[in-house]
Amino acid sequence: MEISNNIWMMLITPNEFYKKIFIIPFTFIETYILMSFFLTILNISANAKSKILYIVVSSIISIISNFFMPGPLYVFITYFSSLLLIIKLFKVTPFKALISFVPSVAIFGVISSLILNPYITMLNITAEQLSSISLYNIGFLLTNYTANFILILILKFRKIKINLSEDIDKKNKYIIFTNFIFGAFTLAVQVYITVYYIDRLPIVITFFSCISLLAYFAISVYSLTKVTKLTLTTKKLESAEEYNKTLHILHDNVRGFKHDFDNIVTTIGGYIRTSDMEGLKNYYVELEDDCQRVNNLYLLNPEIVNNPRHLQFTY
Repeated sequence: MEISNNIWMMLITPNEFYKKIFIIPFTFIETYILMSFFLTILNISANAKSKILYIVVSSIISIISNFFMPGPLYVFITYFSSLLLIIKLFKVTPFKALISFVPSVAIFGVISSLILNPYITMLNITAEQLSSISLYNIGFLLTNYTANFILILILKFRKIKINLSEDIDKKNKYIIFTNFIFGAFTLAVQVYITVYYIDRLPIVITFFSCISLLAYFAISVYSLTKVTKLTLTTKKLESAEEYNKTLHILHDNVRGFKHDFDNIVTTIGGYIRTSDMEGLKNYYVELEDDCQRVNNLYLLNPEIVNNPRHLQFTY
């Protein structure tokens, strides 16, 4: 009974250290939610081992940073380490990791901002109480995580994802990278305003601010999808153009062979019609010499030149 009373007192007592202790289990849940977002958004395949390693390592880094680092630095270390883990464990490029992780954090942040104002209004508490009292903080986290889980289920059910191509040129990659970095900075500013000025901001202002931010990321993702489709279309057109050139070259070779073959048949026919067997024999010897020269030219095949060991099997 005394232990229960002590825990309850810790839950309702404004204390930053108590709050950090109580949210340790929730750190693992939040890491799992963010992982589910970026795996779903980019349809990244991952085995159970990679997922568990990501959740455990990322959560531990976040917990340690939360205890020993100030707020802004703690967030930076947590997100930067998460990006490195995504690249290492899920075998994706840094560009793909950024494109998947930033929208995930943005969605999570927008939902948190949308829930925050109604939550403190409903409980009739201040932002300071929410920040310092563990009980209120845990209630907010549970509400936030529930909303995010519902959104993840919707994304999976509707099969909403970004089909990202690795063939995007450097210029478009820089544009997309800058766009998402700017979006991440805007999100950070929005979260700061929402958290520290929530008591002064009406719910309507918070709502429209979050919706505007969500619309920004939606347009960014839509533009990214269009850029990817345009890149794939360009690659297909280039392949079709190369294929068309190959067909033209093949057609010219066939025409040249047909012309030479017609001449050979006509010449042989002339010797036969005149019963000039001696001339036919001489002409056949000439054809053999020509065939031998062609066989010698075959040695200029790039595959043979680049792989001399193949030469002994060409005869």
